[in-house]
Amino acid sequence: MEPKNQDINAYRPMLFSIAYNMLGTSSDAEDMVQETFMSWLNTDRSHVDNIKFYLIRTISNKCITHLKKLKKQREAYLGTWLPEPLLSTSEVENMEVRDQLSIGFLYLLEKLTPIERGVIILKEAFELDYPEIATIFDITYENCRQHFSRAKKKLLLEKSRFTVDRDNHEKILRAFLHACINKNPEALIELLREDVVVYVDGGGSANTLLNPVFGRENVIQLLVNGMEKFAAFARTEILSVNGLSGAAFYQTGNETIPNVLIAIDTTEGEKIENVYFMAYPQKISVTKNMS
Repeated sequence: MEPKNQDINAYRPMLFSIAYNMLGTSSDAEDMVQETFMSWLNTDRSHVDNIKFYLIRTISNKCITHLKKLKKQREAYLGTWLPEPLLSTSEVENMEVRDQLSIGFLYLLEKLTPIERGVIILKEAFELDYPEIATIFDITYENCRQHFSRAKKKLLLEKSRFTVDRDNHEKILRAFLHACINKNPEALIELLREDVVVYVDGGGSANTLLNPVFGRENVIQLLVNGMEKFAAFARTEILSVNGLSGAAFYQTGNETIPNVLIAIDTTEGEKIENVYFMAYPQKISVTKNMS
């Protein structure tokens, strides 16, 4: 049996990771971590045999409840809502965010119900088994398997979505940026899937692209015509976005928080299947030390 007075701060990174992957925003994830710690301080610890499991169960259920509220807000969002990115600029910081799912996969998870999202994250990203997850959400073993099966069908889930070749990802990103900035449609044809999609989150502003752009031809036209605006930015930086390479663009006089962030999804065939533009500086935050 574990000592009941042990320092639960050691579990903070894991709890933050669960909450962030379930909610898609770091601020809400931090709130859930704090609420979970408060629950621990106020609980009768004599009935807790496994502190780690208690904390996972508590934060997972708090996230399910909170996600139901967030989904209603996101349905009313003007344009495309994208998850809040976690950025890091050093290898030490990067190690702290590598357990976070990519921007693209977090966006894909928005298709799921809260309970489906909770089940598939705990099963695939945190490798809990069905009996553990069933206990966490107070559902039957069979019901747990059904939620996972439905989620998998909605996502067309493959294990490779959780394991990405980071070096190859950065290589493709750099080639993509070079082709865009140099207005090279031939290079873009080689880099983009035929069914590629561009998503833009402008913070709910009517002045940004509100709907996704579908298809390689339309996307290339958008990129070739639009990327010239990026020449006005003072600095471009390759940095970690949820553990994978992304590109940040900074304006003169404000080189702390990017004005625009670009992330991509790649397939095993080394083609880009999705491009994500975040053009809302208030949403783009540099990751904090979660240890």
